[in-house]
Amino acid sequence: MTTIRTAGRTAGATAILLLVLTGCSGEPTGIPAPPTSGNVLDSADVLTDQQERDLNALIENRNRSTESARVAVLTVENADGSIEDYARTVATEWGVGDDGANNGVLVVADTAERELRIETADGVREQFSDDEAADVIEDVLEPAFGDEEYAEGLSDAVDQIYLYADGQEPPEDPFAWVLPVAIIGGFLAIVGIIVAFVVRDSRRRRRITDEEIRAAEENDPDFRLTEEQRDAYRKYRYSHRKDDAVTNPALWLPLYIANPALYSGGVSGDTSSGSSFNSGGGFTGGGASGSY
Repeated sequence: MTTIRTAGRTAGATAILLLVLTGCSGEPTGIPAPPTSGNVLDSADVLTDQQERDLNALIENRNRSTESARVAVLTVENADGSIEDYARTVATEWGVGDDGANNGVLVVADTAERELRIETADGVREQFSDDEAADVIEDVLEPAFGDEEYAEGLSDAVDQIYLYADGQEPPEDPFAWVLPVAIIGGFLAIVGIIVAFVVRDSRRRRRITDEEIRAAEENDPDFRLTEEQRDAYRKYRYSHRKDDAVTNPALWLPLYIANPALYSGGVSGDTSSGSSFNSGGGFTGGGASGSY
C-alpha cells in the first residue's frame, strides 16, 4: 500500500509540474495558422462569407494604393492568455507587414472575453500612434461590437487605420447634427464632392505625368514609350507621389522592364494579391487594447 501511495503522490507532483511548466508560463499557445487566402481570419465566425470578402477586398485595395500600412484581421472565440501577448505573437508569427518596413497592423477581437486589440509594428507607429489606435478602439470597434455590428466595426476600423497611416485624419461624422430628413441629401452631396475630387485629382496627375513624358522625349529624341508603357507609367506615378518616386520616364523604363509589377502602379510586397503577409516584423508592444 505504501508503494501505491508513493507512486500516486509522484504522479500527482509530476502532473502539477507539467501544468506549471506548460500552462502557467504566460505565453500564448494555440496560435492559428494565417488565412490561406486574403487578410482576414474569422475564427469566431462573426462575419458572413460576403462580409468577409468585402473586408478582404477593402484591405487588398488599400494595400495596392499605399505602402504606409499592411493590415490583417483576426477574430477568435478565446485568445489564450493576455490579448496583448496573443496579438503580438500572432502578428510576429504571421509576418504581418512588409519585410524591413515594420508597417504591419493586426486587429484582434476575442468574442468570448469581449476584448479588442490593435497591435502595431514600430514603423507604422510613426504615423499611427498608440493614442490613435486607442481612439479607433474606443470610437469605432467598441460601440460596433457592443451592438454586434462586427462587419461595420471592422471595416470602419481598417479604413481609419489606413487613413492615419497615410498621415490623414478620419473625417468627423457629417450627419451628427443633421435632421433625419436631410440625411439622404447630405449623403449625395458628399458623394458628389468625393467623386469630383477624385476626377480632378486624376486629371491633374495625368497632366503632370504626360508633361514628364514629353520632357523626357524632348531631352532624348530616341526615347519613346509604347502606349502600354505610357499607361504603366501613368499608373505608377498616380500611386507613387512621395519624394522617393521615380519622376523621369527615361530612368523609370529600365526599372519597369526589370520589375513590371513594382513599377506599374503597384507597391512593394505582394502587388498582385494585396497581401498583408510579407515577412513583416517589429512588433515590440505598440498599439492599444479595449473591451466591449
